[in-house]
Amino acid sequence: MKITSISVQQKNKERYNIFIDEKYNFSVDEEVLARYQLMKGKTLTEADIEEIKQADMVRKGLNKAINFLSHRVRSEKEIRDYLRKQEMEPFAVDEILKKLADMDYINDVEFAELYTKTQIKTTLKGPRTIERELVEKGLTREIISQVMEEYASDIQLENATKQAMKIMKRNNKSAKKMLQQKIITDLIQKGYSSEVAKMAAIEATSELDVADEADILQKQVEKTIRKNKRYKPSIAKQKTITSLMQKGFSYDTIQSYLTENEISFEEEE
Repeated sequence: MKITSISVQQKNKERYNIFIDEKYNFSVDEEVLARYQLMKGKTLTEADIEEIKQADMVRKGLNKAINFLSHRVRSEKEIRDYLRKQEMEPFAVDEILKKLADMDYINDVEFAELYTKTQIKTTLKGPRTIERELVEKGLTREIISQVMEEYASDIQLENATKQAMKIMKRNNKSAKKMLQQKIITDLIQKGYSSEVAKMAAIEATSELDVADEADILQKQVEKTIRKNKRYKPSIAKQKTITSLMQKGFSYDTIQSYLTENEISFEEEE
């Protein structure tokens, strides 16, 4: 089989159409064209053509991978998953990853370090969340353990406290004790240890005093009473007390407030 003509593709000047015996047979990247010294008049066997096609698949995949990496650094697993989605053959994926490693495009330690530093500086995620994300990106436990040393305990507490302040603003209608528990629960779910979560909860609520809690209780009592007006007195009182206890106020505190403020649930005559 002889190459009878070669033409540049109209939409991609770096790819060439190869015609064998006057008929289009396959196309190749410019680098593959030069490597295999493809030119008019050259004779190729079926095995030669198959080898060239495989080499071109690797070249196309390499170009795609480099473009994929141009947006941000990636882990080896992310690149492998991307190439699989591009329907690359397993042999091509392995070859592409080897070439990328030789070109210093892949370095999981550097990727993990950069990813971890970025998450610490730009988000308020807890260490366990970042560790889980690194696992999902295919990093080994050894690498993860190494890079997570960047997340020092003082920085964890600082970020946890910032997150705690946000949680507190969204839940400013609860008693201090209930608010602290809410903060602790949310921080643990966001990847912080229970110890750091407790310290952050205490720090975030440290400026709440008795007056603040009394003001919150007052507003909640007024709101709950209005809500339960449609019930008969005994039920309205029960529902009011239950609702306030669910917000973290103790039974004794609620009863004392109702007594001191002469709030009665008896029907007006």
